[in-house]
Amino acid sequence: MNVISIIKNFFKIKPKTPYQECVKTIRKLGYKKESEGFYIRDSSSGTTTIWISEDGIRIKVYSGGYAESDFWPAPLPNTKQLTRFIRQNEL
Repeated sequence: MNVISIIKNFFKIKPKTPYQECVKTIRKLGYKKESEGFYIRDSSSGTTTIWISEDGIRIKVYSGGYAESDFWPAPLPNTKQLTRFIRQNEL
């Protein structure tokens, strides 16, 4: 291998995994990372939490002593499906 091909390979954009794409989408929707695979967003009416793993995505909403949750099983959804899932279940 020559030096130019090594440099090109170093700067080549690698495709993201479905997990990485989901994390990127969740962060774009305004959720803050609390720990690995755990995201949270507070609002005036309650809190929405999202857990993401290779098994699926779990969302839980807490509001005034009441909680409701939903789960999207693996395979992980694409960006549009994930955005729709979160918007339908968040506060």
